[in-house]
Amino acid sequence: MASMKHVHLFRRYLSIVLSLFQSLISCFFDFPILIKLADSFLSLYFLVFCDLRPVTVDLDDGETTVHFWISGHRRISRPNLLMLHGYGGNSKWQFVHQVSDLSKSFNLFIPDLVFFGKSYSKNPHRSVEIQASSIAGGLKKLGLGCVGGGGMSVYSISYGGFVAYKMAEIWPEMVEKLVIVSSGVGLTQKQKTAEMKKHGGDCSRILVPKTPTDLRLLVKISMNTGLTYVHWVPDFILSQFIAVMYEKNRQELLELAKNLLEREEEPELTVISQKTLIVWGDKDKVFPLEHAYRLQRHLQSSRLEVIKETGHAVNVEAPTTLNNLITSFVLSV
Repeated sequence: MASMKHVHLFRRYLSIVLSLFQSLISCFFDFPILIKLADSFLSLYFLVFCDLRPVTVDLDDGETTVHFWISGHRRISRPNLLMLHGYGGNSKWQFVHQVSDLSKSFNLFIPDLVFFGKSYSKNPHRSVEIQASSIAGGLKKLGLGCVGGGGMSVYSISYGGFVAYKMAEIWPEMVEKLVIVSSGVGLTQKQKTAEMKKHGGDCSRILVPKTPTDLRLLVKISMNTGLTYVHWVPDFILSQFIAVMYEKNRQELLELAKNLLEREEEPELTVISQKTLIVWGDKDKVFPLEHAYRLQRHLQSSRLEVIKETGHAVNVEAPTTLNNLITSFVLSV
């Protein structure tokens, strides 16, 4: 009888252990724990190795919160650099290859654009103007762009380029120099839609992926040679990335993409006064190189740098080259 009792106890404990193990495995695959951990490590990297600290700013409109990573020890001898990301995740994931080097030369201000990362707004409008005013409002709260606060240079990529250009147009006293990378600024609604439709499928779904297949397509379009291993990444990991980066504000991100793709730019793009550096990959499949030359012709105070064998995501495929271009341009007299 005693041996049978021990067998029953063993089976019971084994059943409990197996249930816990099953729950752990289910959590591991269903809950985005891997990407959450990776995101936490990126935060640690920003804090420890790049001397950046997180700051959350509530704007005066009572509706908008903007999250920034900013230099922990700002130095008067260093110029201020605002970094504006595009679609494809929050600011940490998009600038991880660049912040360490750039933090040695600049006081960095790296926001999550509204509805990306930890930035959010109750404002019902989904326009580039709202993004620009939210970032400008947040910077003023941090002491930039106001009397005695000093201006800054702006480095922007893809969607961030639209926001940066609008900031330079509306607040010229705030933006001293502008770096535009791989951005379709000035394209008509037809041109933007035509470029995106070359890759098939719903344009908004490409920008805001819902499935691992969508995410692989976004990476394929954005890269020339970088991240080719994404085809070997298991679906459950890509699904976790989608859950962390897109699910919380999916509807708002879709509305932002729809506004960007369907809005018709002014008949003639405003010519901004700031010196502008335009950087493009010669293998860009989102906004082909011809658009870079068009933008350069439009802006007389601009110069174009073309990076060979590089696609749309210059920040991922050629971060060192891009950092050198940004640093030499901003620091030049």
